[in-house]
Amino acid sequence: MKTPLRHDLSAGPVLLACFGVFVLTVMDSVAKEMSLNHSTLDVVSIRYVSGLFWSGLAALFIRPPMPDAAMVRAHSVRAIFFGSTSFLFFYALKVLPIVETLVFTYVSPIFMALLGRILLKEKVPPATAIAIFISFSGVLIIAGGKSEGSLGLSGDLIGIIAALGSSATYALSMVLLRARTGTDAIATIVVLQTVLTSILILPLAFYFGDPIGTILSDWPLSLLFGLLGTIGQFAMAMALRSAPAARIGVVDYTSLVWASIIGMVIFAEWPALSVYLGAALIILASFLLLKQKKLPQLPNE
Repeated sequence: MKTPLRHDLSAGPVLLACFGVFVLTVMDSVAKEMSLNHSTLDVVSIRYVSGLFWSGLAALFIRPPMPDAAMVRAHSVRAIFFGSTSFLFFYALKVLPIVETLVFTYVSPIFMALLGRILLKEKVPPATAIAIFISFSGVLIIAGGKSEGSLGLSGDLIGIIAALGSSATYALSMVLLRARTGTDAIATIVVLQTVLTSILILPLAFYFGDPIGTILSDWPLSLLFGLLGTIGQFAMAMALRSAPAARIGVVDYTSLVWASIIGMVIFAEWPALSVYLGAALIILASFLLLKQKKLPQLPNE
C-alpha cells in the first residue's frame, strides 16, 4: 500500500535539519570525550541507556500512538543497522580526529545512490558514476594525507574503514526511515528506535563491558549524551518527514564547521589541508547527485 509523503521544499525542514546536525555534532564530541576513558561498546550502550530515559520522558508528555506489529517489524530491521552505525562511528571517533571521522561519513549520499541501484533497481546515470568516482577520490586524498602526518596510517586504517562502514549502514537506515515517516508518528519512531536498538546493544554491553560502571563514573556526560541524541533524532526525523531525503542529507555537511570548531577548541585537533580538500571533493560529488533532473526515489514515493 502506498502512502503519501510530503515534499516540502521550503527552508523550514532544512533549518530544522541544520539544528539537528548541530546537536548531533555536539553529541559526537561528548562521545569522543567518553571514548577516551571507556570502551566503544560501553559508550554505545550509554548512548541508548540515557536515550531510553530521555525518549521515555518525552513519550510521557507527547503520548505517541502505540506501534503496531508492522511498525515493530520494520524498525527492528532498521535497529540492526542503526546500532551498527553507532558502534562503527563511535569507534572511528575514538581513533580519528572528529573532523576526519565526520568527513568520511559524508559519502553516505553516494551509498544511498548505490543502495537505490541495488535495492530499488534504479538506473545509474553517468553523473552518478562520476559522483562516486569523485567521492572516493576525496576519501583517498584524506587517507593519503594521514600517512604523512604524525599518526601512522596502519593505526588509523581500521578507523577509516569503520567510518566508511558507518556511512554505509547510516545510509541504509535513513532509506528505511524515509520509507516509514509517511505513516509513523515521529515520537513513536524515536522511542521505538531507541528501545529496539537498546534490546540489541545492552545484552552485549553487559556481557563484554561495564555500562553501569561507566554511568556511575561519568553520569553528567551520560545524561547529556542521551539528551543530545534524543533531540537530534527528533529534529532529523521531523525534517525527513517533510522533505526529500536527498535534500535533508546535504545538510549533514554543515557538521564540518561545528566539528572543526569543536576539534580545535576542545580536543586540540588541527586538521591537515588534505582533510578539507578531500571533504570538498566528497561534497562536490553529492551536489552532482542533487543536480540530476530526477532524484533517486525512495520506497512509497
